[in-house]
Amino acid sequence: MSRLICLLGLVVFVALAWALSEKRRLFPWRAVLSGLGLQLVFGLLILRTQMGHDAFALMDKVFRRLLGFANEGIGLVFGPLGGATTLEGAFGKGNGLILALTITGTIILVSALSSFLYHYGILQWVVKQAAWVMRRLMRTSGSETLAAAANIFMGQTEAPLVIKPYLARMTRSELMCLMVGGMATIAGGVLAAYVSFGISAGHLLTASVMSAPAALMMSKILLPETEESETAHGANKPIERETANGIDALCTGASDGMKLAINVVAMLIAFVAVVALFNYLLSLGLRAFGQNVPQPMQLILGWINAPCAWLMGVPWAECGQVGALLGERVVLNEFFSYLHLSQQSSTLSPRSVEITTYALCGFANFGSIAIQIGGIGALIPQRRGELAQLGLKAMAGGLLACYCTACIAGLLL
Repeated sequence: MSRLICLLGLVVFVALAWALSEKRRLFPWRAVLSGLGLQLVFGLLILRTQMGHDAFALMDKVFRRLLGFANEGIGLVFGPLGGATTLEGAFGKGNGLILALTITGTIILVSALSSFLYHYGILQWVVKQAAWVMRRLMRTSGSETLAAAANIFMGQTEAPLVIKPYLARMTRSELMCLMVGGMATIAGGVLAAYVSFGISAGHLLTASVMSAPAALMMSKILLPETEESETAHGANKPIERETANGIDALCTGASDGMKLAINVVAMLIAFVAVVALFNYLLSLGLRAFGQNVPQPMQLILGWINAPCAWLMGVPWAECGQVGALLGERVVLNEFFSYLHLSQQSSTLSPRSVEITTYALCGFANFGSIAIQIGGIGALIPQRRGELAQLGLKAMAGGLLACYCTACIAGLLL
């Protein structure tokens, strides 16, 4: 029955995208069927084959090992503050983690390694192979498919650099695709941080891979192509390197990672404080009516998003809790939601935790609209107005792409 509900969820989420479409009469059947098919194939290969299970376990092991390497750097700079054993000895069991230090180390390391691989063209080669598969099946243009594939590994402001030579002349539909792709996936640096929370690296990486074709599908439903793309038959212009050598790439990546880590820490402090403030104010209002609700904001978000959680295959008894996490992700960000998911995982069934991991695996939130307008707009300032016009709809597309990925995961888990 839960798998039938997941199928219903796929239909509902695609129908919602169609309802938001600017050109409902131009429903892209090929993109939808091939996008869902690719998601299913990727999911089957990774989650249902022995080779996939081995790759899944390897991905998890690699990221756990990376965390160990990051801890070496944290230990050198912060001394005993970077050691869980030392902290638990001083402050008691369960107090062995200083979140700011852990996420800073992992984000800097992954950012530095990504920059190194990008300098030598390794990351671009992997991206091009993924893009080749999706373009052949979905008949999307070279630039938009390349951007969607890049978003599997890179962030929403870094992936556009892979198609920088084409940005200024992209069609409106391709621009939508670029934005939805950024909203539907997460960057490698923050992925490593979520692994440090105890979230499965295998599921996070699988979600990013599966969400790439889902992003292409959703963007084409929301804004079907009606113009002629200059990359309709591929995108082969060379991308200039911005670093001098491998050492410069590592330094640049580490510097960028530090900026990202500081930004993440600042957002967590601000958002946790603001949520506490809203909960306090809402509680005061409810107490006037004789109701004592400690976390009213989470309760309201849970009610609103519970149907979405149910359509992904989450048991109804847990939908309020999962719905609150889905709502927090949209209003705040996925970092906040993953932190809460790791804290609440013992109160949810393992399957619900896994489905929620897939549903949250994307940058689709209100803050990302501003990030994309600022980041992509800096590369093509003449099209900043279009980015602003498409922002809200792109966020909806990224959200629906993640939900479709969660439905596919619910079918297979």
